[in-house]
Amino acid sequence: PLSSYCAQAPLAKRMVSYDDVRDHVASLFIMLNKKTVILFRIEFLVVLATLLFFAMFLMDFFRRMIHNSFMRAVFSVFDAVSDSIVLYLLGAMQTAPFKNQLFPVWALMLVNFRYSADYISGYGVPDRRGRRFTEWRNVFKLLGSAFLNWTRGSRFTGPLWSVWCLQIVRSAYRFFSHKLAVGSFWHGGSSQLVAEHMRARYDDSTSNSRVVPDPVTMEGYNYLVYGEESHGFQLKKPMYAFSADTSARLPGWFSLARCRCCAAREDTYSSTRSSTLVTLDKVWLYFGDTPTQNTDLKDLPLAFALSRLLRCRLEDVTLHPCIFKVNRELVKSIIGGKVGASNALRIMELQLAFVHDYFNTRHPMVFWSGLLSLFVTLVLSMLTIAAVCWLAMDIRRVYKPPNGELANMVKGFNIDMIITWAFILLMIAKEVWEMVTYLLSDWTRLILACEYVQMRWQGNKFTCLYQMLFSISRRKITDKRWHGFIDQYFFMQSYDDRPRLWNFVHNLTTGIIPKKDDGAKLNCAIKVPEFVKKAVLEKLSTMVEEEQGCSLPRDIKTLSNSNLRKQLQNYKAYSAPPTSTQILLPTSSHIILMWHIATSLCEMELVTKHGVNLSNPGFPCSLLSWLTSCCSSKPYLMDLGEKEDDILSWLTNCCSSKSSENLPDELRESYTVANSLSRYCAYLVVAKPDLIPDSFLVPKIVFQKTVQSARDGILKNCDSLESRYKKLKNKAEKPIKDSEKEDVLKQGAVLGKELLNLPTDEARWKILAEVWTELLIHIAPTWNAQAHRKCLSGGEFITHIWALLWHYGIQNSSLWPNEVAPAAPQNNGVGSENNMDETGQACAGISNNQIEINVHGRDEIKGAQEHETRNSRRGPRRMEETESREIEEGNQDAIVEDTKFQRGMAGWPNTKQE
Repeated sequence: PLSSYCAQAPLAKRMVSYDDVRDHVASLFIMLNKKTVILFRIEFLVVLATLLFFAMFLMDFFRRMIHNSFMRAVFSVFDAVSDSIVLYLLGAMQTAPFKNQLFPVWALMLVNFRYSADYISGYGVPDRRGRRFTEWRNVFKLLGSAFLNWTRGSRFTGPLWSVWCLQIVRSAYRFFSHKLAVGSFWHGGSSQLVAEHMRARYDDSTSNSRVVPDPVTMEGYNYLVYGEESHGFQLKKPMYAFSADTSARLPGWFSLARCRCCAAREDTYSSTRSSTLVTLDKVWLYFGDTPTQNTDLKDLPLAFALSRLLRCRLEDVTLHPCIFKVNRELVKSIIGGKVGASNALRIMELQLAFVHDYFNTRHPMVFWSGLLSLFVTLVLSMLTIAAVCWLAMDIRRVYKPPNGELANMVKGFNIDMIITWAFILLMIAKEVWEMVTYLLSDWTRLILACEYVQMRWQGNKFTCLYQMLFSISRRKITDKRWHGFIDQYFFMQSYDDRPRLWNFVHNLTTGIIPKKDDGAKLNCAIKVPEFVKKAVLEKLSTMVEEEQGCSLPRDIKTLSNSNLRKQLQNYKAYSAPPTSTQILLPTSSHIILMWHIATSLCEMELVTKHGVNLSNPGFPCSLLSWLTSCCSSKPYLMDLGEKEDDILSWLTNCCSSKSSENLPDELRESYTVANSLSRYCAYLVVAKPDLIPDSFLVPKIVFQKTVQSARDGILKNCDSLESRYKKLKNKAEKPIKDSEKEDVLKQGAVLGKELLNLPTDEARWKILAEVWTELLIHIAPTWNAQAHRKCLSGGEFITHIWALLWHYGIQNSSLWPNEVAPAAPQNNGVGSENNMDETGQACAGISNNQIEINVHGRDEIKGAQEHETRNSRRGPRRMEETESREIEEGNQDAIVEDTKFQRGMAGWPNTKQE
């Protein structure tokens, strides 16, 4: 190709020589001072930074739905690298030994792209890590681009300064909107207002209301949704509760203009008579006959009202117990499918999406004042598009490289102009996409629904707004608010993994790359099977109907069946004195891993019956199986019979040892539920221990001891699943020794043997499916709400169940042994200021090199409990510390010489019977 770098017009043309190519490549690594090389380096970095920013911009919308941790890490790397490139380019353009009229244009466009790269996920309202101050970086970059434009000169002064001024205004508006959102009753002050409003409304000692809430029609559910900013509040005697001001009478014309349905329920809404305050019952009153294709108009307000209650828990605001009395009937109806057209998990998904937006995105700032603030944001975007179009017309009309300026020409095309036009088109596309994203968001649909309710409540009928509401609600960018995956961990395959190379890179990068533990290799994540969702909802419905208290039962109901063998019934309870002295499992981590190993043994038995070869395949098949494993939709040892017609599936099946024999429908469903939940719960122990009820460091210690027991003991020198299956099955035939009473691997093998004694595969896997469904529900209630808050971005399936149980008022399970952890929150687990203490405070004196837990007697139990109580009362820890604290365990191969979990630690036999 022909190319030239010219300093005067007309532009001369010459062939690209080998020396030119060498200089251009070298310029990316060595700062050569040749003018043509400097221009090439600037052009290359401008294009690279633009592509990085545009990729970040597109990824930002889907960031909440990205499950892969690698992709989230890529986003962070892009952020750091692109920022450095922009700073370098501003300096390089300023110090370049030649002039180029387009340098100021490129600089301003790059800063604009950086401004919008995280237009959604920049920071939330409670920005305790100060991420909002990164806006100052954009301001300083804008000042740098202004200095470049002023000193280097440009023929596009008018449009350039217009775009620059708009960027300054937009950055200032971000600061302004964040400040207003923090002080808004709808956002920053929502939790305190909701707590006081609900107490005044539902506390029998202060409320005059006699309306019995109906969870089907939502009558009596005065949950705040919208309109607090334009509503008055007062201190209500005798408790001086902060409540809505209902003393003002409505104007006379209001009652005449109000529709019949409102007049018929005047007494019902006497406590919320203001036309501006939108509550949940009002929304459902007006959207009671909503068409099925617009169910979001009812589900969104319900999810948002529940999200405001959940934020109280996450922001350490105490809720009165009376709130949970009202909430229980609502949650029962949601789980039973009597509320709305969405199931309970879908409503929890919507709710957690709103909570995620509040803590981690700019949506609350965009909508801090409803449609008005959205309008301001859209106007600023449209003005930016207009200014960019003005700049484009000026460039097209007047730009030609003047004498003395360096330009890059390839086959007669000006590369600088191509870069500039690409900038302009991407700028316009970016602004349009940003506006569309805001207009089609859940927040816009929610606000439009509430605005419609306000107008109807005032007696106005704006059919145009109503039609626009339905029109917008039918158009969505995506229906996904969550990725819908659950991670998997299979102990029998992963316990012998030693990530030496990964940890070598960890040491080289001084901890930037996280360290991996031995035996903790995860399997590929899978989509949550529909069977699992159905089983969880059915079991939740049964458990909340039977349970009248504020905690889950102390045993596994599935194993309480008198028709089961006595040996299996021994495993139904763990916190009460066990019926068998052979079962000593003092923590939930022990219990989860034991059932996981037993399930794995049953799975290997099943696949062996169906002709699956568990021995190691040859090298070619092993390599092909490894290459296709992460893309395969067959995560279990048994092929469930899904037929796929792609080449990858054909290649996988060619070297697969899995049986193609289909399982009966009932067995297939039970097998899927049990296996997916077994591996997911094991993943929680290995990778997300903060989400399970155990105390600080216990899951890690239990897991490491189990890996050591398998690697150096029972499963030593076993190089295939077949040999591990045979060794484990033989071990289960031997009686349990005293030294093996806490050996998870041995206990799992014995439990697996008891399950294998059941007469049929269908009965065995039905029990396993029901047990794992119950175990997942028992795992979900936990004192550590902040761990769930950290998982809002990326999302965990267990967080949906935790939120549902919290709304019901359940904060713990009686199944688990007593945990050495911060005291369970009082008042149904509603977080008070002293309930947010981190376990790190209680475990500050624990050495990382040697951890010994040895409880022998009642006096020692009492002393440990008193010590824990004193530690848990040292004072509230701010959530900033929760987010910023990183625990670096200096020696991952810690010597756990004598980790003894005696029955005393678990509360046996001192546990009080209810």
